[in-house]
Amino acid sequence: MPKRIRKTESTSPPRKRRRDTRPTEEAARWESRILLYLEGEDPKLLDKETQKVYRRIDGTGAKIQGPVPLPVRRLPESRTTLHTDRVHRRLFRILFPTEKTVSLLEKLALSGSVQTSISVEEIPSGDTPGSPEERAKEETTR
Repeated sequence: MPKRIRKTESTSPPRKRRRDTRPTEEAARWESRILLYLEGEDPKLLDKETQKVYRRIDGTGAKIQGPVPLPVRRLPESRTTLHTDRVHRRLFRILFPTEKTVSLLEKLALSGSVQTSISVEEIPSGDTPGSPEERAKEETTR
């Protein structure tokens, strides 16, 4: 039986993992951040819809943070401990949205038991007048 010879030194350098290197469209970017909330009573259905939304938004070239699972809320009118009286929530932060992202969110169609709400936060730029203290106050009051 022949002996196996192991290589001790590699001739090629180790491969580096690539980060997301998609081309960005700087001209079509918004100067705001979009918060997308998904709510539903069935957590499995909510997670399926969340995956669908993530894939769609990721395809537009926007940077996404999330989905972040938020604490479960109980419906105010229910006094029982049934699991159907809970509302599960997920949050997406869409940083640097493009025009494609905004048009996608306008046409977003999900199942009937999943509700969505969208809010837009303005990102203060360095060109706007005002001190950093004033900008910090504005961010805390939001």
